Amino acid sequence: MTTEARASTATKAERVRRAVLDDIMSGALAAGSPLDEVVLAEQHSVSRTPVREALRRLQSDGLLETGPRRQLLVVDVSPEHRREITTLRVALEAAATQQACATRDDDDLDRLELLVLKQRRAADAAEAETFLRLDEEFHLALAGAARMPTLSRMLAQLGAFVRLGRLGEATTTTHMRGLVREHEHLVSLLRSRSADTLRSTLTTHIERTDPRA
Repeated sequence: MTTEARASTATKAERVRRAVLDDIMSGALAAGSPLDEVVLAEQHSVSRTPVREALRRLQSDGLLETGPRRQLLVVDVSPEHRREITTLRVALEAAATQQACATRDDDDLDRLELLVLKQRRAADAAEAETFLRLDEEFHLALAGAARMPTLSRMLAQLGAFVRLGRLGEATTTTHMRGLVREHEHLVSLLRSRSADTLRSTLTTHIERTDPRA
């Protein structure tokens, strides 16, 4: 295969990967849904080679699993899996707080405050999908203030599982506004470099599963 042909296959594979990922994240492909190479190739007007590569990447990311007949299935985020995800989030995000308080600058604070402002607007407009996307961006930006790129990459990968775990959950305006208030408090703790309090408050924020009032 020529270099040009490999590049074309890689581009097609990424296009298919993103399309399948979007379907998984939106719930269009439910947990346990089988993925067929032939069907996907027809849907995206490509050969099976880029489809196979796209599915391999999604399986490597943990979003697909092998079924009983060697079919690739959309992963099921069980209650046990959700608890594992929460444990990992706490470990990673809390680990970044000490460094974040030491290294954060005004740009970090401005970025976080802008995300909180956007979240407040999304909550007032009852735009749950936009709010949740901004919620993920907020947590990545908060951890990003620590200047720990490996940790940030791990959190970004974990984000897909966080979104999967939220599928089907009601996200009310009241709940979103409560999260905005908690985010505002987290930013204030980062601003004052209150590392220990930020760590404990962030841990509680991530572990809470009840609707905010």
